[in-house]
Parts: sequence; C-alpha cells; structure tokens
Amino acid sequence: MTVGGLTLPAKYAGSNPPPNVGQLGFSQLLGGIGLLVLGIVLVGSSTALLGGLPRSRGLAAGVSGLTALLAVAAAVLLVGATRQDLVLLAAVVVTALAFGGSALILARLRR
Repeated sequence: MTVGGLTLPAKYAGSNPPPNVGQLGFSQLLGGIGLLVLGIVLVGSSTALLGGLPRSRGLAAGVSGLTALLAVAAAVLLVGATRQDLVLLAAVVVTALAFGGSALILARLRR
C-alpha cells in the first residue's frame, strides 16, 4: 500500500494527470504506514509474551483486541461498499474472529 501510494503519480506520466494527483495516494500511504506499525506492534507483543516479560499478556490482549476491532470496522465498510469483494470480506471476517478469539483467550484470568 505504501509503495502504491508513493508511485501513484507516476502512473499518469504519459497522459494528463488529474489536478489532485498529489493527494490521491495520500490515504494509501497512511494506510500502508498504519499497517506496518500494527504489524510491528503485533510481532513485538507476541515476542514479549513468548519471552515471558511482565505485563506482556495484557499488552498482547490489547493489541489483539485492537486488531479485531479494526477488522470489524473494515468488514462494516466492505459490506456497505457498492462493489463487494466477497473473498476480501471473508478474509477480514476470519481475521476479526481470529484476533477477537485470541484477545479473549489472552484476557482471561489465570487460575
């Protein structure tokens, strides 16, 4: 996504670009950076949990819950879209269920 957002103006090199070509790739750029940061935080929290660091269980549960909420928001946006991609919608719903389940498992109290 980040590369697509950065290289979007180059797609209009041989033709007349739209007047706002500089702003068209901005949302892709922000989305790509956001996904990169979320991926790094997910890997870091799971590594901390596997390493046995104190309070890492709550961090991993919070990050998993946040990812599940973001996936639910994406599913709602995909359902409301005029052109629905069912494969993408199914993948986002499975992602929401997987991360929501892992957040619930991580958030439960130890016995």
